[in-house]
Amino acid sequence: MSQSACSVFDWSKVLISEDLSFNDALKVLSAGGYQIALVQKANGRVAGIVTDSDVRKALLRGVRLDDTVSLVMNTDPKVILSRSIPHDINGLMKNQNVFHLPIVDDQNRFEGLYIAPQLNPKKYNPETIVIMAGGKGKRLMPLTANTPKPMLPVHGKPMLEHILDRLREDGFKNVIISVNYLSERITSYFQDGSKFDMNISYLYEDKPLGTAGALSGLDSKTRENPVIVTNADILSGISYSDLLIYFRRNTSNGLMAVRTQEWQNPFGVVQSNGSHITNIIEKPTHYYQVNAGLYVLDNKLLDLLTPNSYCDMPDLFRMGLEINLNLQVYPLHEQWLDIGRPKDYDIANKES
Repeated sequence: MSQSACSVFDWSKVLISEDLSFNDALKVLSAGGYQIALVQKANGRVAGIVTDSDVRKALLRGVRLDDTVSLVMNTDPKVILSRSIPHDINGLMKNQNVFHLPIVDDQNRFEGLYIAPQLNPKKYNPETIVIMAGGKGKRLMPLTANTPKPMLPVHGKPMLEHILDRLREDGFKNVIISVNYLSERITSYFQDGSKFDMNISYLYEDKPLGTAGALSGLDSKTRENPVIVTNADILSGISYSDLLIYFRRNTSNGLMAVRTQEWQNPFGVVQSNGSHITNIIEKPTHYYQVNAGLYVLDNKLLDLLTPNSYCDMPDLFRMGLEINLNLQVYPLHEQWLDIGRPKDYDIANKES
């Protein structure tokens, strides 16, 4: 039986003013759990909405966190009058291709909110998560001399267990862990996953296969649905459900989560035309999108892998580009930490 769109009883908790900062709006959107903030004018009327998709697009456009939310919001959202709500709200939302449908009164003031069943936080997600845990963690030696990096403790339990906790909270139970280096330390601890209320199986790498190569060992049943892949040394506040929704909504073949990193040139940059100075920019800051180690892949992309052969994820995406697959980025604003160096490991154990 299919799920129905539902009316959100606590919709007012995602109501914000249009002069709020982007950063503060993000906090409301994240805390609300519905992937939306309802933006109102000073007179109480609709100014717009901010959805998770609007946030990702704004980050790609270079909107700063201290900018106002008015630069991010959709000022012409689809809404429905409270006096004319149809019986088939599900069909209406499907026809309009929306996950959110705000309810307004005759004065264009928010009165409620419908959300699509995909956004139900209690929804079970049958898709498989693959955790790449086969690396040697050379940069963390000597900590990893006798312990695989995913088993290093963070606040008293292995970092890999933190990832599993986050997945379980997000409705995922089917996990495949790719292992190689000191694999028995991982398999003996997590076993079949039953003590963690999860279903865990393993991909065994006889040799190092890179950050993507082991995925060639996934069976056809697993590959019927999109596969979410995460590195085992990434601790993040991301919603894996949201990642999957974004992937499907954009009909992607491959989705790569990215983080915006900034770098400030320590020198004044001189621009010239021939021998003539045209501009001087003092210590300019440059922004880059960097790979965050989280992905969603469909079968068309996975089919490009050669069985049991070494392949890193950037190379797999390059192969996809060569045959014009639809590959997209998913800009992160959530907490994220790549535990690749000793100082990162120290940070992980200091953060709450």
